[in-house]
Amino acid sequence: MKGDFMKNDTFVLCLLLCLVAAGCSGNKRLNGTVTFTDGEPAPNGMVIFLKDNFMSRGEVQPDGSYTLSSERANDGIPPVEYKVYVTGITEMPPSQPGMMVPPIPICDPKFEDPDTSGLTCKIPAPGNRFDFQIERRKQ
Repeated sequence: MKGDFMKNDTFVLCLLLCLVAAGCSGNKRLNGTVTFTDGEPAPNGMVIFLKDNFMSRGEVQPDGSYTLSSERANDGIPPVEYKVYVTGITEMPPSQPGMMVPPIPICDPKFEDPDTSGLTCKIPAPGNRFDFQIERRKQ
């Protein structure tokens, strides 16, 4: 009788693992573009989608485009609503002979915090895209 109980437990455990694995395969791919309010693309940086303890990110390319990844490249993200923010949107100042000059932040700091950016995205997004605009840092 004890052997039957162990077989049933093993069966239930395998069934649960299969259900969890099937539920995790519902990730949705997402691409988009980050532009400034004047239409110019953000030249670099990172787009971050945050929900509780889960984070997905995409590197911003020179044309402002990004593709989100969670654990592997282009693996998509689970379908829920996320807070969205950016980080590392900078430009290089003119070079000075013999001096190393750090990049200059050009994004309004409010877009660098998930609680102040005002950006959210519900996955799946229409067309699997989320394009958004950010404001420049005030001088």
